[in-house]
Amino acid sequence: MTKIEKFESWLKAKGYSQATVVSYIASVRHYLAQGYKMTIPDLCSWKEAETGRVSAGTVSLRIHALNKYAECLGLDIRLKPLKVDVPDYVDDELTPAMYKRLMEGLLEDKNHEWYCIIKVLACTGVRISEAIQIEAWHIRQGYIDIIGKGDKVRRVWFSASLRKDIEHFLKDGRIIKHDQRYIRSYLHRLAVRYRLPKEPMHPHAFRAFFARRVYEKCKDLQFLQKLLGHASIKTTMRYLRKSSKGMRRRISQIVDW
Repeated sequence: MTKIEKFESWLKAKGYSQATVVSYIASVRHYLAQGYKMTIPDLCSWKEAETGRVSAGTVSLRIHALNKYAECLGLDIRLKPLKVDVPDYVDDELTPAMYKRLMEGLLEDKNHEWYCIIKVLACTGVRISEAIQIEAWHIRQGYIDIIGKGDKVRRVWFSASLRKDIEHFLKDGRIIKHDQRYIRSYLHRLAVRYRLPKEPMHPHAFRAFFARRVYEKCKDLQFLQKLLGHASIKTTMRYLRKSSKGMRRRISQIVDW
């Protein structure tokens, strides 16, 4: 078994999602392909060079991957990630109008498989790594005790309206039979078909959509935190950031002097 294969097995044993495993493996391969070794001088040289080439977020992601790789190999090495400022607005918000157009289009095309997939994502806020655990019988019983990040278990509820809406389309077995890469690619195809912007058409957008809609209805941040399975309420608050377009409209309404 190669070191990369060992690292992949180690990540899976730790419970990392498939998307994270793929991302971390790619980051380590990227590092090693440039001729760097797992030493402090090489890591520091790479970090300095990489910072000038790609965004701070990308560098930090790759640093996290390399730190985990070092841990897997038993090396006492840890590279400090870059500080990445999280903006207080988003540019790729999935709006209710976009969601309505998407769902109406899927029904019109009788694309019941993807109608069910997107409805479950948008009405539960689950991550893709969690959604692949959901089977038809879970939806029929109204809930699933799902294994989330860090192997934490939380109960995800399926609302009465969701169950009623998709019960005629449900087929036995898993609701989602595709990996995250295929789902993202297919969502982009749906964006083209239904004349929607591609930017908000990605799997995590439906989690943010769920968070915003729930908060609009109940204004209960702690309740939303429990639904999303966040350890920190600060993480939950990130999902409630305003869109840049909305902020522009709001400031235009306020500042008229």
